[in-house]
Amino acid sequence: MANQFFMAIGLDYSGDENIPKKQVNSIKNILQEISSSLKIKDIGRKDKIIIEFNDYKDAEKLIGNIYSYSDKENKSKLKQEIIYFYIIIIFADSDGLLSIVGTSVDLLKSVITLKIKNLTHPVQIYITKEVYDSLPPNHQDLYHSKFVLDGTDIHERYTKDTRRCFVVSPIGEKGSDIRDRSDYVFETYIKPSCGITNYRAVRGDMQRGNKIMDDVIESLQSDSMAIVYLGNPKWNGWNPNVMFELGIRVGNSLPYVIIKDSTSNGERYELPFDIKDIRIVDISEQEDILENIFSSINTIKIQIQDNHKLVDSVHPYGIVKLNYENKSFEYIEASDNLVDLFGCAVIGKDLSEVNAHLLNLMPENQKKPYILEQDRLIYQLISPKKDAKYTQVSATIPIVFKEHSTYQGKAFLPFIVEYNYSDNILTVKVLYVDVTSVTIKNNEGVYISNLSGSDNILPDFFDQNTALS
Repeated sequence: MANQFFMAIGLDYSGDENIPKKQVNSIKNILQEISSSLKIKDIGRKDKIIIEFNDYKDAEKLIGNIYSYSDKENKSKLKQEIIYFYIIIIFADSDGLLSIVGTSVDLLKSVITLKIKNLTHPVQIYITKEVYDSLPPNHQDLYHSKFVLDGTDIHERYTKDTRRCFVVSPIGEKGSDIRDRSDYVFETYIKPSCGITNYRAVRGDMQRGNKIMDDVIESLQSDSMAIVYLGNPKWNGWNPNVMFELGIRVGNSLPYVIIKDSTSNGERYELPFDIKDIRIVDISEQEDILENIFSSINTIKIQIQDNHKLVDSVHPYGIVKLNYENKSFEYIEASDNLVDLFGCAVIGKDLSEVNAHLLNLMPENQKKPYILEQDRLIYQLISPKKDAKYTQVSATIPIVFKEHSTYQGKAFLPFIVEYNYSDNILTVKVLYVDVTSVTIKNNEGVYISNLSGSDNILPDFFDQNTALS
């Protein structure tokens, strides 16, 4: 029983008690529709069920399927029609099935009472501390720091739209002093600081790719925030890998926060000349009292918030990751003003879903040319030498808003400012620039921007003659 996980799932509609609830479908029927091979333990409830797993990876597969089902079923539905899933995962214990059922259902009832604060997220997932501690780092990074609910330590899963904060840190061998200290700093200081600023802390050893260094470099160049824990110079000097990765982050002019150990008597270790004047958060090199820990977390939080302002440039931007191996194409980063521009959540959303939303806001004649050009740009980035007529990766057809509460009648051109393509994964950073004043309409009724200066790749039928009004 020691390796078994039990997942309790509750089903509900909106938590607004003033909205009449419709008859909800049985959770058992929904789960059997999602996967017919689940080990379902029927507890005689239509809105709650328990499922047994021998491997946490199987639980992750079901969670992914529930996300997909929720996205499909809740798309464009009214508030009172949205289906909410509440999930709690616990370890089996030696007290038998009745005890497991009772504990699961009780915790499930408690987490459902928390739903009012997160009504915008239809899938909410929690795991007990015992489950969290058993997970490898690349699954632990999906969950917040622990909190206490009805006397039980549990971890809440980050929502899909949470931004990533890449964490640079000495790692060391498992069980070593370096590893234990880095794990302690990560769990005690970094993860809580990120959680309260809507960032998900991801350390280098939590990456999911096959090539660790490639993943690290990509994260340093694309994640909107980074925290660098320098460690302690008593470990044979300042860690060279950490300094190297900090240099990459600084060289890309992206925001970061630096943390380092101070000595036990409060004195500061001497830093290398190049970074000694940078604003750095000092933490005690020994386990500290809660008051000092909370003070340090607050200082880190303030630095994240201050640096977060640097992330959102004057122009909205987003980062799209297209994984052709597993057919996953989604936004992994987005500035706050991009969410405002698009009028929808972006991070964690499939590229096709976001594009479909944008097309609904655009004039009819603009839709097909815009999508065709976006497909062409992606083709260029993947195969830049296969077609000589494409001389530069540059867009000419903007997003034009026919309907928008703020930007109606405005045109925004997507500029590719950074990209990386390796191992069938294309990562693209796109800046969206207001080009209304330099956008004209051709005889086909398609709006075109003159800002890119890429006349050599414009299709022949584009006859630019009518200004955007």
